[in-house]
Amino acid sequence: MWHTKGHGALVERLESAVLNKTISHAYIFYGSRHVGKMTCALDVARGLNCTHESEFACGECIQCSRIHNRLHADIRVISPRKSENKTSIGINDVRDILHVSHMKPYEGTYRVTIIDDADSMTLEASNALLKTLEEPADQNVFFLITSNEDALIPTIRSRCQSIYFSILDESTIRDYLTEYHSESDQQIELLTSLCAGKLGWAVDAINDTTLMEDRDKALELFWDLFHKELDRGFEISEYLSNEYYKNAQYVVDTLGYWNDLFRDLLILKKATSDLIHNIDVEDRLLDIVDSCYEYDLTDNIRFVLDAREQLQNNVIPRLCLDNLILKIKQKTI
Repeated sequence: MWHTKGHGALVERLESAVLNKTISHAYIFYGSRHVGKMTCALDVARGLNCTHESEFACGECIQCSRIHNRLHADIRVISPRKSENKTSIGINDVRDILHVSHMKPYEGTYRVTIIDDADSMTLEASNALLKTLEEPADQNVFFLITSNEDALIPTIRSRCQSIYFSILDESTIRDYLTEYHSESDQQIELLTSLCAGKLGWAVDAINDTTLMEDRDKALELFWDLFHKELDRGFEISEYLSNEYYKNAQYVVDTLGYWNDLFRDLLILKKATSDLIHNIDVEDRLLDIVDSCYEYDLTDNIRFVLDAREQLQNNVIPRLCLDNLILKIKQKTI
């Protein structure tokens, strides 16, 4: 029983590998965030350890149940959020899992190690993992999950099978939300549109109301950038810079929402409103779209993407954000 939604071809491929015992020792699952990479890795972990021989991951045996509830001793997940510095996966994080990777599974058939945001591994950690991938132990499978496969060192990429996860179509997302969640039809349509093919984000938004609250804050800051003077822009920069030291992901996500709004404005200039993501603020976007030029919107999208990358590369937040605000205001005055 697969919990992964969509991705039919790769699901069939992995299920066949498990049932025919041709599973590789290491995979790279890459693609956008929230498209099912972690869910799929856990599905395969259940399939490898399920005691129901005639069915893939039955969901009822003790092995499937313990993996689903994140209680299985042989299934390890490491990520920057669980590391010492919270921003990268270091050598100590990797050593911990490599120490047990040469041992036989404790309670299941396979020991499965899932490295989330694998591109955040330090070079030292990557080289330590490489040694294990070069001489893999039996009954051990590694899943490296990333949204940026190119950030992994080439020697690791060459020793893993890479599988790309595309975004999901709207009907798959809408059907899942309708079947498994009790939101109103209007809310499901909004989440289906906003998630842009990333089902995990829509589910998170239902389970954690702060996601939509943070989006609302991002939208209000965006309107201020358009309608108020430069000094308000610098106030926004100061606010986001201070927030970055408390919650870096909130600031990165805020810029992501801005980028999506610029995208929608560009679509309204060039195509039909049926293609925009922020369907709940279409009227507000239409109010400002006539004052925007296509090339300015394209530039603003590039500015925001560059700023997000700079923040993730540890550029001083206030410097980065001041620069972004100046560039955007030059395009919106």
